[in-house]
Amino acid sequence: MQNLLDDRRLLLPILLTAVAVAVGSVLIIVLTDDASSGGSGSSGSPASAPSAGGATKVDITDFKYDPETITVKAGSSVTFVNNDSAPHTATADDAFDTGNLGKGDSKAVKVDKAGSFAYVCEFHAFMKGTVVVE
Repeated sequence: MQNLLDDRRLLLPILLTAVAVAVGSVLIIVLTDDASSGGSGSSGSPASAPSAGGATKVDITDFKYDPETITVKAGSSVTFVNNDSAPHTATADDAFDTGNLGKGDSKAVKVDKAGSFAYVCEFHAFMKGTVVVE
């Protein structure tokens, strides 16, 4: 042990490994943090009031949908706007798919069928939202 402390060349790889493990652990926690799981992330905006057949906007900011849950009337359009520098999607199986949205891109999808439709970002599975259609 004394030899290890005396020769800093031997200590450096151990310190670098410890720092890498610590940074990796923090990144895993930050990237998998989900407000719905009781994490420290923001709770997002409350569900919006039902839209009267008009358009409702969902902002994509800081790798989150805002609001996370919206309620609209059947026949309404929901516009997804990507404010992040990373590409995103809003994909609900068998209901709608925005396709790839780059920074500043937006896409409106029409929702005709009543129900609750969970959607995710195909690039970032931790990003989740819900459209409730009445």
